[in-house]
Amino acid sequence: MAILGKIRSQGLILILVIALALFAFIIQGLLTSNGAAKASSLGSVGNTEIDREAFGRRVEATMQQRGAGTSTVQAVNSVWDAEIRDAVLNMQIEEAGIEVSDEAVKNQVKSMYANAPIFLDENGQFSEIKMNTFVADLKNNQPERYQLWLQDVENAADQAKQTQFFNLLKSGIIGTQAAGEMEYRLANDNRSFTFVNIPYTSIADTEVEISKSEISSYIANNESKFKSDAQRDIQYVVFEDKASEADKAAMKADMTKLLSSYQEFSENTNRTETYQGLNTVEDVETFVNSQSDVPYDGSYLLTSKLPATAKAIAALEEGATYGPYEDGAYMKISRLEDKKTIMDSVQTKHILVAYAGATRSASTRTKEDAKKVADSIFATIGQSSGKFNTKWDYFKENTEVAKGEDIGWVVYSGNARNFAPGFTKFLFENDKGSIGISESSFGYHIIYIQDAKTPTEAVKIATIAKKVDASKATGKQLFTNAQKFQQGAADKDFTEVAKEFSLDVKPVKNLKAMDENLPGLQRNRSIVQWAFKEGTDIGDTERFETPEGYVIVQLTRKAEAGLMSAEEASATVTPILRNKKKAKMIMDQITATEVNDIASAQGLNARAATAVNRKNPTIPGVGEEPKVVGTAFGLAEGETSKPIAGEKGVFVVKVTAIENAPDLGSYKADANEVANRTANQATSKLVEALKKSIEITDNRSTFY
Repeated sequence: MAILGKIRSQGLILILVIALALFAFIIQGLLTSNGAAKASSLGSVGNTEIDREAFGRRVEATMQQRGAGTSTVQAVNSVWDAEIRDAVLNMQIEEAGIEVSDEAVKNQVKSMYANAPIFLDENGQFSEIKMNTFVADLKNNQPERYQLWLQDVENAADQAKQTQFFNLLKSGIIGTQAAGEMEYRLANDNRSFTFVNIPYTSIADTEVEISKSEISSYIANNESKFKSDAQRDIQYVVFEDKASEADKAAMKADMTKLLSSYQEFSENTNRTETYQGLNTVEDVETFVNSQSDVPYDGSYLLTSKLPATAKAIAALEEGATYGPYEDGAYMKISRLEDKKTIMDSVQTKHILVAYAGATRSASTRTKEDAKKVADSIFATIGQSSGKFNTKWDYFKENTEVAKGEDIGWVVYSGNARNFAPGFTKFLFENDKGSIGISESSFGYHIIYIQDAKTPTEAVKIATIAKKVDASKATGKQLFTNAQKFQQGAADKDFTEVAKEFSLDVKPVKNLKAMDENLPGLQRNRSIVQWAFKEGTDIGDTERFETPEGYVIVQLTRKAEAGLMSAEEASATVTPILRNKKKAKMIMDQITATEVNDIASAQGLNARAATAVNRKNPTIPGVGEEPKVVGTAFGLAEGETSKPIAGEKGVFVVKVTAIENAPDLGSYKADANEVANRTANQATSKLVEALKKSIEITDNRSTFY
């Protein structure tokens, strides 16, 4: 309980002690007995090392917080971005000499844990006493977790400093009268003009040649735009781990045997036993569950939702069987148990009586008491819709005893799956106007079916489903073929070998060191790591075992970090250079000086643009053309421009109207808008600028 008191009085000292201890640990860990650096550093930001073990703990914590859907690489990237951000900001904070009070650190810690259930009192409010007790217990009984807590305190101090730093930064940003007036003019001064647009597409791309040297020259003049991380290109084939036709035939034979009663020798009883089949067994649910990879489902399925391979089931007599048939990844046999017509859409509202332990319930009453309350409410309603509505209106406003809720339309083939089965069972097994009680995991429902429509045929089917997997013999042959392919690709052309095995080659371009997703495959870091591993050369192949089967990969290109090559940048640069050349070609063709004459000579029509401003420099029917609109604002009324190389083509404009907004006595509102926008952008822009100004070493791909 004393930890926060100590933090209050000696918070900054404690943080410095922890920082020094961590620094000493890092220095000790970086050096081996002979003074050589160990590979424990995940990277560095300037002179600040990012320790692998500390980083790993943050990654693990991030994955626990985000849940099963987060991959390791996603967590690594998130933590890395946060580490880089903190490092570059802390350097600035240290230089600025920014400090924060112990009270600010304490408040930051409280905000971090404001919603942690372990620290909430009986009223759902954050309890400092509970937090102090928790921390004292960590210190006395769980030293490892206590160290993590101290790390959280240090992080809280960093966050408090960063908040103060950004507040200071924003406080220095103001909007001047001049900036406010410019903002006002950009949005409210308008120009109207006639124009002709000779699009770049009027000249075929084949008429304009762009050389490799021109691309290289453009890259050299715009280096900042063409810096690239290390990249790899690969190509791969997949030997799919799937059942052969022989495997499917064998499975069909086994499934066929389950349709009818059969006799088979049992090693357990040492005699021939008679077994029931799906078409004769009485306890269908137990039989299905004993034989199927998918549990018995007693719900009704709309006939319109039956898979294509099972449509014929709807025409069977009750008790008849169907199959074997394939449905996705399963081989199935089915028995039609029942047919009926149901309303696919039901409009309903209900009165819910919850109890302690029910889903999302805050009630303290017992289940038995809840049942008595529900029975009492229903007894006063009966089958009267008027009485139901009266009670529903009351419990909609007064929710202490029960809660009235308007559910709306529940669609059997749609959103019904989002409701509790006990609730939907009543809806689809009763008629329009029915009122009754149903129990679900949420409590007891008094339900009123207001409307029902779209009568639809539905069937109840008992299905035995078995996953269609490759047999051992097929798996063995698959491995043999994968080995043969890899051996062949070591000496021959990869694509030619793929043709011999009737496989499709799938290229993957521009892989980066921390990528994990490959087109056509699930997440696969091992393939990416191999492609970037030192010693993997162009032309090398490797075999990987994946959920899809055996994947044979070949490295086809290596590019280290630096400027893009002409080939790599071609897709970006070629259109830019091509349009520049087309612009000159078009301009050379223009001899007239009037918009209408130029349009006529080009076989085009002059067009008009009305009330265009510079804040949104969009020309109707063309798109954004800031250079063209900016030129129009530099012309006098009635003046015609020279040809302008725009985004979509070459333009000539003639200003027909100048509409300047009236002067204002004060531009404070616009100035404030500029200041607020700039302040909101300052945080992210500052961090990005700081990243560019410092050397960052990234070794993530070595460890993850």
